[in-house]
Amino acid sequence: MLTFASLLREVEANAPAREAMSLLDTALARRTSDEQGAFWRAIDIYYVSRKAPGAEAQPEPPALVAATQAP
Repeated sequence: MLTFASLLREVEANAPAREAMSLLDTALARRTSDEQGAFWRAIDIYYVSRKAPGAEAQPEPPALVAATQAP
């Protein structure tokens, strides 16, 4: 299963990914802590909901999706 920690290890080993992460960090720095937290929770939900490559992903329950969307 893909985890956020394994994604971070992959980013650290890949120069273009490091650049992208740097740009993302810069963009998020302009947001509030609540907005940053909401962003990372959405990323976590996305990656946790994915299955192994080739496996059919299960859709998120509507209540969970609605809870993560900004008003």
